[in-house]
Amino acid sequence: MTNLTKDQMIASWALQLLAAGILLQTLFFKFTAAEESVYIFTTVGAEPWGRIASGVIELVAAALLLGPGTATMGAILAMG
Repeated sequence: MTNLTKDQMIASWALQLLAAGILLQTLFFKFTAAEESVYIFTTVGAEPWGRIASGVIELVAAALLLGPGTATMGAILAMG
């Protein structure tokens, strides 16, 4: 692990929280079958399994982003 300054550590945590927050916000729409989410996944032929699977993956990515030792894995998963 690299040695980060206090400012770098604060910036890192702020960005991790921001990314995790955005991922967690979208889960509500996917898991409650919001009209927009259903429309998007129906259009690409992946409703409901694609909507639910992508929601689970986003949930795992957000959880990994919040763990100090797993943030890198969470970021890679979120980019996918």
